[in-house]
Amino acid sequence: MPLIDEPMDESTPALVAALQARWPATSSGHLLDTEAGDAPVWCGSASSFERWFVELEACLDLTLGRRLAHAAAESEENRWAFAPPLPQAWFGAQKKRVAAVNADWAVRGLGQIGLLESNAEGETILVANRTHTSIAAGMGNAAWECIQDRRYRFQWSDRGAGETVVELTPDPRNIPVPKACETGWTDVAGAPLETERYFDRARREATGVWTVEGNRCAILQRDLFLRFESLVTPHLLDSSRSTDCRTEWDGIDDAPRVMLWDGMAEASRRQFLGTGDLVLIAEPDHWIGATRQHLARQGLGMVTEAETIDDHGGIRLRMPAAFHPAIAVGRLLGCWERAEGRSARATWASDVDGHLITLQSRRTIAD
Repeated sequence: MPLIDEPMDESTPALVAALQARWPATSSGHLLDTEAGDAPVWCGSASSFERWFVELEACLDLTLGRRLAHAAAESEENRWAFAPPLPQAWFGAQKKRVAAVNADWAVRGLGQIGLLESNAEGETILVANRTHTSIAAGMGNAAWECIQDRRYRFQWSDRGAGETVVELTPDPRNIPVPKACETGWTDVAGAPLETERYFDRARREATGVWTVEGNRCAILQRDLFLRFESLVTPHLLDSSRSTDCRTEWDGIDDAPRVMLWDGMAEASRRQFLGTGDLVLIAEPDHWIGATRQHLARQGLGMVTEAETIDDHGGIRLRMPAAFHPAIAVGRLLGCWERAEGRSARATWASDVDGHLITLQSRRTIAD
C-alpha cells in the first residue's frame, strides 16, 4: 500500500548540513561565512543575480562585465586569505589544490575548475557548471593564482552549456594583495538563529550545482559587491542623476556613488517584481515576516521594527543590518509596490542602530 501521507523530502541531507554549518543565520538577517572571517554573503538564485545585473547595466547604460570579473578576482583572492590554506604536498600538489578549490566551490554553488591546456605561453582553464560567466572568469583566475602561487593576466570567453574558458598569461609585475573594503555604513551584529534552519530544501544536482525548489543557487560575498562598486563609480563621473529617481541616500554625498546606488536599488526592485512573488501586508508588524521570507533567507537583512507614518501605506522600517543598502532598499521597494499596488519611493539613513528606511507612495495622494 503506498505511503501517500508522508511529505516528500527532495533535499540532500549532507549538503543541507554543510550549508547550515558554513553559513549560519543571524537575527539581523545576515548569513555569515565561517571560513571567511564571518563575512556576510548573499544566497540568491543564479537567475535572480543575472536579472539584477542585466537591469543594472540597463539603468546605468554601461557594459559592466569586465568590471565585475576584476572585482570577482580581487574578492576571491581576498577570501582565500581567510580560508584554510591549500594543501602543501611533495607530489601531486596541483591536483590536490584543484580538488580543495573545487570542494569549496561545490558548497558555494559556483561550479568546478579544471586545466584544459598548459604551454610555455600560459595556461587555459575551464570553469564548468558556472553561474555567471564574468564571475566565473574572475574567480577562476584568482583561484588559479592561488593554486600556482603566481600572477596572471586573464581573458575569457563563454563556451555555452554553462562553461567559461579562461586564458591565463603569466604576469611578471609585482601586484600587491587586495586591501580590505570598508562598507561606509553601520551594521549591528545579530545573535545566531538556532530556530531558523535555512537551506533545509537544498538539493545537490551536479558537481558544483545545487538548487532550492528547482532554482539554482550560489553564494556571493559582500566583498565582491563592494569591490565592484569601487570599480564602477569612476565611470559615472560624467553622468547625471535622474531628476525623477525614487531613492534618497541620507549621508551619501559622492555623486557617482549615489547614481550607482540608485541603479542598484532600481535593478533590485525590478528583479523582485519580475519574480511575481506575493507580499501581503495588513499591519506594520507584517513587514517583519515579509522581510524574513524575501530578504533574510537570502542574507539581505531583516526588519525588526515597523511604524506607520501616513494613511497611504507609508512605513518607517528599522533594519539592524543589510547585505548592501541599495540592494535591500530596492527589494523593500518591490515588496511595498507588490503589497500596495502602486509606485513607491524610499529614503535610507544609517545610524548606530543600523539602517532606517522610509517607504511611501512615489506620487502625492490627496487626502
